[in-house]
Amino acid sequence: MSIQSISVVIPTKGCVNKCEFCVSRMHDNPYENKFDQIQYRKRIKRAVIERVPNLILTGTGEALQNKWFLKQLLEVLAKENHPFPNVELQTTGVMLADYKSRHVGEPFNYDVLDYENIELLEKLGVNTISLSVSDIFDSNNNWDIIGAPPKLRIDLDDLCKFIKQQGFNLRLSLNMTNAYERIDPFHLYQRCHELGADQITLRKLYYPDEDPGMESSQTKWVKKNTLQPREFKKFEEYITGTPWKTVAGDSGFDHQKGKPLYRLPFGAMVYSYEGMSIAIDDNCMSKNNTDDLKYVILRENGKLYCQWDDEGSLLF
Repeated sequence: MSIQSISVVIPTKGCVNKCEFCVSRMHDNPYENKFDQIQYRKRIKRAVIERVPNLILTGTGEALQNKWFLKQLLEVLAKENHPFPNVELQTTGVMLADYKSRHVGEPFNYDVLDYENIELLEKLGVNTISLSVSDIFDSNNNWDIIGAPPKLRIDLDDLCKFIKQQGFNLRLSLNMTNAYERIDPFHLYQRCHELGADQITLRKLYYPDEDPGMESSQTKWVKKNTLQPREFKKFEEYITGTPWKTVAGDSGFDHQKGKPLYRLPFGAMVYSYEGMSIAIDDNCMSKNNTDDLKYVILRENGKLYCQWDDEGSLLF
């Protein structure tokens, strides 16, 4: 079995954001905020034995809300000789540029040297910031969908520039809302290039099966505001090309803009386009492929799972 990554869930009492579509808001978080180094070391050792190359820092809230936990994790990684070649932070970016002297409403300042959260991320070995964005063309609309507090909002162009200036790889994880309904694929990828993206992931919005009349507000929002499949497909086929097949069995792609690079263990192909790598992620809950695992999840209780919303997926 091939496993692409281990996601470490950083526990938080709640999220500073109120994302309209957030899957985590659909579930209670019963775990306590505690850290057992021995149990975490065991699970991380298992990932190392399985040759998992990527560590993802994620959470039901913003990972940087719990710096105490991150410092405990740092001690574990140090004891294991920092075994993961790539460490990635999943974030909306709201707390990246915090610094000690900043006051609410103060203009963004690139020249500050004491970005304490950046210093912590560097110690953790983070080299990729996966920035969750819901509208790359309208920073205000993006923050409104995310539901970020006004004092934590930074213009998207400034935020991306800041991430690049700090030496991180920038992955734009695009939540495919209907904000892209009438956007030409060329302009979407051009905008990603302007923002300095090194990598792009297009993410279909997910919602669980719920009984009619009992749907959560998140499910209702996703159904109303998700990008329709035909529209999503146009962004995909701009990169992959339009598939064709003859009655003789020959097949291929026409008008392919992206250059195929490699296939990920869970099945997605990664392409190169205009100096950016692009992966199409249409299975964000990782439920269909049972031969390979897109990820394993080290939850807040210190136990390892292979699915986010199924307690029966416990590995140990």
